[in-house]
Amino acid sequence: MKNAEARFLPEKSLTEELMAAMRRIKTFGITYPRGYHRNLAGKYLKKGVRYPHILTIIGKPRINHHFFYSSALTRTGRLLDYGCGTGDNVRQLIRDGFPREQITAFDINRESIDLGFDLYRDREEIADLFVVSGTFPFGPEEFDTVYSASVIHVIADEKEFRNYCANACSALRPGGILFGSTLGIHEGAARPPGTRGPPRIMTKEQLAGSLTGTGFSSPEIVRREGVPGYVPESENLCVLEFCTKKQASC
Repeated sequence: MKNAEARFLPEKSLTEELMAAMRRIKTFGITYPRGYHRNLAGKYLKKGVRYPHILTIIGKPRINHHFFYSSALTRTGRLLDYGCGTGDNVRQLIRDGFPREQITAFDINRESIDLGFDLYRDREEIADLFVVSGTFPFGPEEFDTVYSASVIHVIADEKEFRNYCANACSALRPGGILFGSTLGIHEGAARPPGTRGPPRIMTKEQLAGSLTGTGFSSPEIVRREGVPGYVPESENLCVLEFCTKKQASC
């Protein structure tokens, strides 16, 4: 129990963050039976699952704030949420009218997905949209749109990062769109030694180079100031929202 709670930011605990997450999710019309918070806290404390940052953002979908989102809603064809986490963004897509049958959500582990089901209480309604696998399970040109939210900045290994980008490109049909966001840093800024947080923090130029080097063309990247959940470690941090099109081949 102590280990699970100690991984939160100072003065935060698993039980407190669960309660805050439930308050946010109630705004979507979700109701909880009496004692649900206590039972849920007991479940995750017993398992010792680490969910410090995820719990601070669940119930706050980010996809609908992306500059490309309104265009994404009008696109036809299949959409892949690559690294779906708790599934917040999948639920937002459905709420905003994107065809449910065209959505696939993928992650390499089930823990975050299950947390989303526990908090939204909708496992039976949308479980069929989620795919869990230790390796990328999709073939070439299966999707028209790929969304990537808060995934790139947590990939420390360089080879794994290149594979992630290559998989996104391969899974898209020619002309398909990859859009998403990642934690970034201002040009020329240095990340302080020992800074807590994700391991891969790139500038706009570095992100653009990684995307074009994988097979995407002319990425549009917009910098958003203010990074809730990551301050006050560094005032140089920002969010980089990106949108790019697959070239004829990857």
